[in-house]
Amino acid sequence: MSYLIFARKFRPQTFDEVVGQEPIVKTLKNAIQQERIPQSFLFSGPRGVGKTSVARIVAMALNSPGGPKVDFDPKSDVSREIAEGRSMDVLEIDGASNRGIDEIRNLRDTVKFKPSAGNYKLYIIDEVHMLTTEAFNALLKTLEEPPPHVKFIFATTEPHKVPLTILSRCQRFHFKRIATPEIVAKLEEIAKREKIKYDKKAIFLIAKASEGALRDSESILDQLASFCDEKITEEDVLFTLGYASEDLYFQVLQALRAGDANTLFRLIRELYEGGRDLVQFAKGLFEIFRHLLLFQCSPEHAEEFIEMSPEGITELKKIQTTFSRGELLLALGILGNLQGTLRRNLASPRILVETALLKLLHLDGLKSVEALVESGAPARPQATTRAASTPEPKLPVRLQTKVQAVVKETPQASGDVPQSLDAGGTAIATAISVEEAEGVWTRVIEYVKTKRMSTGIFLSEATPVEMSDEVATLGLPSEFEFHKETLEKEGNRRLVEDAFEVIAGKKIRVKYVVTTSTTVEGVPSAKVSGKKDEKVADIISEALEIFEGAKIVTKDS
Repeated sequence: MSYLIFARKFRPQTFDEVVGQEPIVKTLKNAIQQERIPQSFLFSGPRGVGKTSVARIVAMALNSPGGPKVDFDPKSDVSREIAEGRSMDVLEIDGASNRGIDEIRNLRDTVKFKPSAGNYKLYIIDEVHMLTTEAFNALLKTLEEPPPHVKFIFATTEPHKVPLTILSRCQRFHFKRIATPEIVAKLEEIAKREKIKYDKKAIFLIAKASEGALRDSESILDQLASFCDEKITEEDVLFTLGYASEDLYFQVLQALRAGDANTLFRLIRELYEGGRDLVQFAKGLFEIFRHLLLFQCSPEHAEEFIEMSPEGITELKKIQTTFSRGELLLALGILGNLQGTLRRNLASPRILVETALLKLLHLDGLKSVEALVESGAPARPQATTRAASTPEPKLPVRLQTKVQAVVKETPQASGDVPQSLDAGGTAIATAISVEEAEGVWTRVIEYVKTKRMSTGIFLSEATPVEMSDEVATLGLPSEFEFHKETLEKEGNRRLVEDAFEVIAGKKIRVKYVVTTSTTVEGVPSAKVSGKKDEKVADIISEALEIFEGAKIVTKDS
């Protein structure tokens, strides 16, 4: 007898053997018992979760002797013929290979014939979304008013590609991914029946790697049963799938916190030279940071949403406070972008992973805006000393400043920003906190660009005018009024505020003002007439020279 792979050998033959699809099984059993059987079914869901297997079980139940009935005999001749694909009354059609209008026309010609032995003639069309538009149109009339002895069962992984005219004529059943514990139980049952020795952690890794597809996990177990001589171990699974161990991830976290670049590069080199999949490694590291964030956000219920071994969860609990919440959010952003660059093959996976780890290495260098503000700006003795040591020029020199602007605040923004006034009533925005926050501002722009490029481009035209504990005032030149209106929209404003929270570790409200560039002399010419105004201008000029990068802010009356 030829060898049967596990996915076929242990395929469910009755409703009770179906794993992880209890609501669907219950509905189908009730429909059969109550004789409320629809004319057409649509089974949708991910691969390997039981769509075709359930379609065959439905066919067995409908065509069982004395049926339809739920508790049919899976060992009867009718059931065996259906299970082996030999039944004349159950036709399984591959939608990818028979997708044209001619095949559907042939199907329409055969539906009028009654079943040869069973109660119904069933057409099971797998991957039905692959049919052409013309084929779907040819099927519509038959599907709407089929003969009473005909039932259609469609299976697809992409229901959104099936025309609505077809969907509206079917009862839809969506198959979900199977939970890891249920897959583990099924694999252990198969291993015992096949007399395969295994480690529990190895079975868990196989189940997790299948990502909810029972058929995939059965195929992996089948492969490992041939690969391993005596017992399936955790190392065997990791080597076969190219995965990294949980211990390695914790070594990476330890090296990141210690700032040990040498260890990081050594670990990546060992993975790469050992034939491990760096794409899967990056995915696993992303999950680890997600788990750490879960422990910080919901420590009481985090374990419910984490798929790891008990040992791994225990280790996570020990290091859950190693990174701050802001660092974890930024790390997730970096690793999320890494997934995209790995898929696009922009460079060697090894280089891309190493670059991402170098970025993660400097997470602890972040400082919140609150800390910057509380620390205060350093005095600028260099500028003072330079001013004192520089001889006065023989000829008058016009004052030039790098960032000098008169800010006209919008009505809704006025009154929110603390300002200091000079003797002439002109407000001078404090440049100290703004300058200290320049490093944070650059990271904010980059973060916004990774989330929404258009918003990031508009934001790059703005400059911080003033920073306080709770408000960041950002200025845009008058020619960028459209940029300001766009950035003030609720979605864009919230995105920028989220960026400040991620980068600075503190919630900061953002507001925008319009700035009007001026050239020299410190203030507009209208405000420097007369001796008193000239004195004011001198004071402002001296202040601007000492506080390099300061801004002059005037408020509308």
